[in-house]
Amino acid sequence: MRRAVPLVLLAVVMVGCTSSDVPAEEDFAAGTCRTAAADVRAVGEAIPRLGDGGEVDEDVKDDLREAQERLAAVADGAEPSLQPDLHELVVAIGIVRIRADGNTYESEQGEALTRAYEQVLDACGAR
Repeated sequence: MRRAVPLVLLAVVMVGCTSSDVPAEEDFAAGTCRTAAADVRAVGEAIPRLGDGGEVDEDVKDDLREAQERLAAVADGAEPSLQPDLHELVVAIGIVRIRADGNTYESEQGEALTRAYEQVLDACGAR
């Protein structure tokens, strides 16, 4: 029982840290980045909720689907310098969604999604 308390505290601390890592919408550069900010933020908030593998909660899958649909539309009209990063994020979300729908999600897909998410943050000056 002694070990359970520190593990629970660690989990609470990690969840708190992760949600604070998602930048505010006003941290995104004006223009396309600001337009995409709410959906990029939704991806950032969904990443820690993916888990380590197997089944993914329906709410997380719904959040990713909605963000992916809107980001795909924004990516097509984005500035040429931003398009590759946005398209990579859209593809990474799709891979996670396919695996999550088949209950075959693995943390490697989440890591790739995290990298694509962070690239968009960097491109948008939000990190």
